[in-house]
Amino acid sequence: MPSSSSDAHPQAHLIQRLQQQGIATQVSVRQRQLHIGLDVAQYPKPQQVVARIYTLLEQLNLEACGLESVEKVFVYGLSAPRQADWTKSFAMPQPGFSQDDTDLSSFNNRISNAIIFPILMALALAMNAMPIIKFLLRGISIWFHEFGHAIVAWLSGRKAIPLPLGWTPVEPERSPLVYCCVLALLGLLFWAGRKEDKRWPMVLAVALAILQFSMTWLMSADTFDMWLYFGGIGGEFLLCTLLMVGFYFPLPDYFRWDLYRYPVVLGAAFTFWGSFWSWRQIDRGVESIPWGSMWGGPEHTGGDMNQLSLSHGWSNAQIISTYNRIGFWCVLLLLGVYGYFLLKQNRTVFFGWWQRAIAQSSGRS
Repeated sequence: MPSSSSDAHPQAHLIQRLQQQGIATQVSVRQRQLHIGLDVAQYPKPQQVVARIYTLLEQLNLEACGLESVEKVFVYGLSAPRQADWTKSFAMPQPGFSQDDTDLSSFNNRISNAIIFPILMALALAMNAMPIIKFLLRGISIWFHEFGHAIVAWLSGRKAIPLPLGWTPVEPERSPLVYCCVLALLGLLFWAGRKEDKRWPMVLAVALAILQFSMTWLMSADTFDMWLYFGGIGGEFLLCTLLMVGFYFPLPDYFRWDLYRYPVVLGAAFTFWGSFWSWRQIDRGVESIPWGSMWGGPEHTGGDMNQLSLSHGWSNAQIISTYNRIGFWCVLLLLGVYGYFLLKQNRTVFFGWWQRAIAQSSGRS
């Protein structure tokens, strides 16, 4: 790493500020990375000096120092040129709010991802807690329920039309046309993800294509029938969770939903939390399993739960435990994704708190 102490060096101000604090350094900037080399004999342990460097970078005018494009900082304890005894790295501290933080359509909006998402979850819970609102918005839950049936049918190569009236007509025979149309959509998703260098749409497309092949050509008619009846309430959990998790993932331009994700996620959250609470109540014995169908009443034997019980041998305990387990796993996934992006997009804030705490503790000692 070349030494950089000349005033002509674009980072001369940074070097000067470091030297004012008694930190003799070598500095270079390469490929959006700031590299700072220290004499390991002077700094055998990195914690305190890295905290001081982080605090200094927070206070600098990055543009004036030629560091506005730097995304990551590497600090080395050098025992010889190009030989590091220890290495520490952190994201470059960014002062104030970025342009993304003021753009609701941006998936890098830290305010949206950290605050608006849980607000949508809380609003969905509040909507479920008000009987009149829950009744008026029941159609949203019904449609997610019917789409759950339809997605099972489509992935199994069957024609299906999800109707918001609480009914999804499904043709029992496989249709090569349905299989090819769904596969073409997945191929378009893969192609768009590859074109825009987005990996997760490509992974999703491949995973769904494998699932589609298995469900269409390898799954028996009896197993398809079971999954079809399972898919209604399964859709209220799994489909809604997929949409809520998708809040953090930008789709390719062909499928963009930058601003649409807010109402979609709210509707999905409303359905998910309503179903989750209902099955928790069923597990406690406060409510009963939803036997029957929407149009035939509790006595109608053609309902989803009736068919799982009568045609596929599911016991009441199996039905209750299955949907409750799915609900809990979905909640854990939501918390995990939220926590991951909270830490990822605010790591400079959390790292700054930690480094300042180290600096303060070392100052007191």
